Amino acid sequence: MQSKNRTTISLEPKIMETIKQIAINKGTTQTKIINDYLKQCIEKEPAKNKVKINVITEGDPNIDISDFIGSIKTEKPFNAVELQSQVRRGE
Repeated sequence: MQSKNRTTISLEPKIMETIKQIAINKGTTQTKIINDYLKQCIEKEPAKNKVKINVITEGDPNIDISDFIGSIKTEKPFNAVELQSQVRRGE
C-alpha cells in the first residue's frame, strides 16, 4: 500500500459541499474525490511545471521514487538543496 501524507487545506464552503455530495453520489470518500480531481488537474499541467524523475529498475517499471529515499554515501560532498533547485529548473 502506498503511504499517505496528511495536510490541512482551507476550501470554500461551496466547494466542500459539492465534494461531499459527489462522494455520497459515487459511494466513496471525500478524500478519494479530492485526490482523483487533483490527479486529473496535475496531469493537465504543462510538463515544465512538474518535476519528473525517471527511475530505471529491473522488474516493476512503475516503481515509486519514494522507495529510494534515504541516505547515500558519496566520494565528495555536494549541496543537496542546490541540486534539487537545478532539477526543478530543468538543468
